[in-house]
Formats: sequence, C-alpha cells, structure tokens
Amino acid sequence: MMPRQKERDPLEVFQELENQVRFFRELREISRLVNSTLDLDRILNAIVEKLPGIMGVKACTIRLLQPATGRLELVASSGLSREYLERGSIGREDSIFKVLKGEAVSIYDAENDPRVDYHEAIRREGIKSILVVPIRNEREIIGVLRLLTDKHHFFSPTEINFTITVAEEGGNAIHKARTYRQITLLFNQIEEQERFIHSILDSLWLELLVVAPDKRVILVNRRFLESKGTAEAEILGRIYHEVSPWQDTDPANCPITQVLAGKGPMTVLACRNETGPKWYERHLSPILASDGRVDFVIEAIRDVTDQKLLEQEKMARMKLEGVIEMAGTAAHNLGSPLFAALGTAQLLRDDLTSPELQVEIDTIIRNLQKIAELSKEMTAATGFESRTYVGDTRIVTLKTDNRQTDSSLSSVGDKPSQKINDRICDGSS
Repeated sequence: MMPRQKERDPLEVFQELENQVRFFRELREISRLVNSTLDLDRILNAIVEKLPGIMGVKACTIRLLQPATGRLELVASSGLSREYLERGSIGREDSIFKVLKGEAVSIYDAENDPRVDYHEAIRREGIKSILVVPIRNEREIIGVLRLLTDKHHFFSPTEINFTITVAEEGGNAIHKARTYRQITLLFNQIEEQERFIHSILDSLWLELLVVAPDKRVILVNRRFLESKGTAEAEILGRIYHEVSPWQDTDPANCPITQVLAGKGPMTVLACRNETGPKWYERHLSPILASDGRVDFVIEAIRDVTDQKLLEQEKMARMKLEGVIEMAGTAAHNLGSPLFAALGTAQLLRDDLTSPELQVEIDTIIRNLQKIAELSKEMTAATGFESRTYVGDTRIVTLKTDNRQTDSSLSSVGDKPSQKINDRICDGSS
C-alpha cells in the first residue's frame, strides 16, 4: 500500500504562488530595463542593483568570461566592500567549475562550505549564504551571477529558477551590448583610419580622386576641392564625367575608361584654361582585387605648368641661339665680298675727277664701312637679351664680350635708321 503524500500547508502554497507572480512581474521589469539599452555598463548595473531588492538578499555580483583570456572578471557589484571584492580570484572554486558547466549552486553555510574559498574574508564581510548561477546567452555560458545573504537562507526552487531566468535574460542583453560595443569600436577604428588617410591625402600637393568601377567618385582630397571651388558633398557619389575638369569626358575615350578596361596605369598630359593655360600631368593607377578585377582607380593630378613654361623657354632660347649663330655665319661669309667692294670703291674714288661723283662714291664708302662694322659685331656676338616690342612681338638685342649693341644701320641720305635686331613673333623669350 502506497504511503499517502504529505499535504502541503495551504498558506505555504499561497505564499509560493504569490512569489511566482511577484517574480514574474519583476522579471518583466528587469527584462524591460536590460533590453532598453545597448550600453553594457547600464545593463550590468541594472541587474546588480535591482535583483537584491527583489530577492531580499545582501549583495549581488556579476563576473564575465573574457574572450581573450578565458578568465572571470568582476564587472558589476552591489552591497559589498572593496576589501571583499579585491580578496582574489575565485576561478578555482569548486562552485565556479560547476556553474561554468551549466549548474546552479546553492550554498547554505558559506563560512565553512568547501565549495568556496576565502572563508575568513566571507566571515569578515558577514556573508552567510550564496547562490551562484550561470549567465548564458543563446549559445554559451558567458559568466556567473552571485547572490549573497547576511542571514542563513535556503534558496527555494522558485528563487533559483527566477535567478536563472534573470541571468539568462541578462546574458542575452549583455551579448547584444558586447556585440554593439565591438561594432562601435570597429566603426571608431575605421573612422580614425579614414581621418588619418584623409589627413595624409589633404597634405599632398596633388589633386586626388578615387573612382569606383561604376565610375562614381568615392574619395577626393582637399586640394581637388579647392581647385574646383566646391564642397565634398557635391562631389562624392557623382559620376566621374559630371565632375571631371577635363575635356576628355567622352566615356568611350577618357583615361578612366581605358584604365578600367586595360587594368594598367596610364599618364596623360592635359591643359586646363583657368586664368590662363595651365598644364597638368594626370597619373591614373588601378587598384586590383585578388581575382584581378579593378576595385577602384586613383587619379593623381600634378600641376606641371612651371615645368612646361621652362621647356618652352628653353626651346625659344635654343631657337634664338640658332639665329645668333646663323647671323654670325652670315656676317662671316659677307666679310670677304664686302671688303672687296669697299676696296674697289676706294680705288674708284681715287680715279674720279667729278666733284658730284666723288660725293656719291663717298656715300657708298661710308655705308659699306658701316655694314662692315655691323658685320664685325654680328660675328663677335656672344649672347642676347629680349624685350617686348609691340603686342606679342619681342625684339632681340645682341651682346658681345665688351659691350651690348643696339646699333642702327643708317640708310643712304637722311632717311631714319633701321634696327638690325631680329624680331621674334611667337610670343616667347
């Protein structure tokens, strides 16, 4: 015959039901608190400050497993002295081993129970009983939660289940907060790296654009924005051909299209009319992905106007030096017939008896002598200077070792003199 099961006291049953209702109400409140924020510290503090009042205990602590070390680290507490909290590691306690396997551990006599360490510290703190439960998220155990009393207390199954439920609810919120913190940290690192890269790019004396394979501009530096007189928001995300300052914006022929198709670097010399013609060297480099596709194209634009002007000036100077050499050669070749003509004129002068003819031949001799003098200076020329004459025309003055000449050639009679200086009409010096 089966023994009759002892009937439970109706008052005890009512008290347990009342506790369950109260715990359910408090659980909803704690759930609302911990899920209302992604701030990890606020979640932890909400649990350790709210739970002792609900359970009628002295204190509460939360320790979380650190992913890098696998050790338990105290992250939140209430109701305990600093001296007790700093007593040492609890990682070797038997109760911790069990909790980390997923079991809840209830300790009635904490001062003497071998499942916990630091009994002397427990006595000084006045702790009598301890409940330890695992904190888990949906996948794994991530820490432990402890409730500590200042009176001996036997934790009922309802209290243990409630504490486990709170720990699980908190565990899910903690996992979300940790994930959010990691994501926030990652974004902060990315932003910091972007600021660092922008600082470097903005310090360059090059105009810089980064273009995606769909030809949208994804990055520009300050130098480019200043040259365009626009803001970054007006450039980023737009099609390259809409913001490019070049005339080769035909999608089929522009260098960007060629680099995207050929996957090789390219350098282009381009002219841009601003306050005047300015020359730029455009260097386009593709950045390739591991599979060989073009991830994006970097266009670096360097102002080479000064270099171009120096090259033009050098070419003009070489041309003028050629003119001087040619003038010297011509003067040298002219010397022999000139002096022969001058000698013949002088001999003829000696044979003339007519005063009128003598005046004419004297004029011829003077002009031949003048031509001879100028030919000598042309032969001895070692340099030149140029200066503006009229409009874009420039006039060249020859130099010799001893002096600079700006001589004029007198014509026959009283007509004005004529400059012998060469005129260069291409606008270059």
